[in-house]
Amino acid sequence: MANNKYAFFRGCLIPIRYPHLEYVARLVLPQVGIQLMDLEEFTCCADPIQFRGADQLTWLAIAARNISLAEEAGLDVICLCNGCFNSLAMANDLLKKEPKLRAKVNRILADTGHQFEGDIEIKHFLKAIADDIGIERLGSYVKAPLHGLNIATHTGCHLTSPQGILGFDDPIDPSVLDSLVAALGAEPVDYDLKSLCCGVGFSLSGKTGASSLLLKDKLENMREYGADCIAVGCPFCYQQFDLGQLAASRKYQFDFKLPVLYYLQILGLAMGYSIEEMQYGAHKIKDESFERKLRRG
Repeated sequence: MANNKYAFFRGCLIPIRYPHLEYVARLVLPQVGIQLMDLEEFTCCADPIQFRGADQLTWLAIAARNISLAEEAGLDVICLCNGCFNSLAMANDLLKKEPKLRAKVNRILADTGHQFEGDIEIKHFLKAIADDIGIERLGSYVKAPLHGLNIATHTGCHLTSPQGILGFDDPIDPSVLDSLVAALGAEPVDYDLKSLCCGVGFSLSGKTGASSLLLKDKLENMREYGADCIAVGCPFCYQQFDLGQLAASRKYQFDFKLPVLYYLQILGLAMGYSIEEMQYGAHKIKDESFERKLRRG
């Protein structure tokens, strides 16, 4: 079994709003050889869109300080959130490539007692699984194959773009999450709107109508192609497909429900944990037909 240690970057949304996802991560990842090391001084990443757009230098300084903490511990960083991964990975790449900018940021960091050196990597947990364990070997952890379960995957925007820097999958035709789902015995659903954003950006900017409409189109397309549930690797995407689906279903009167599961919950199910142990009770969207199919499998 792999035994890879990472500085555990939880982000903001998961500890504050979705601690059940952190619970699952702490339970499942060590069992597949990915050790999570807590660094108490980690802060917000900061946000790669709104914060970065408003003040790039402050964004860089915050990200660089977080990275420097992991450097001092001699650990690469593992993220549970697409946005955190995007922010830290983009900052890490930019500061490694731009010596003058790095020097400017380090002058800011001097007051904190830290310096950015540029000698570690930032990984999303899906990439860590794919790199450290490998899709083929992932099957060796499966005790309860998810045969007969059709899963629509949603990789998410900030995990794949820009591809040249993040190095994870094709943003136009993502397939890695499909492969990670298939390794557990489930059937990934190939649907037309797979690369479409989940729409959480609309929600965060107050455009709830646009968010619900985009979500409606995506959910209906998943359902059309036979999905029983949705797999994501990001808490913001999770929030959109769970809480956002609740709002959209009230507006558009869906005649179906598509539960969304964080990938580590699906991995835990395949490892033999029950749906209750994987914290399904904390979800807003539940579906009896999905639950029956899962237990029957």
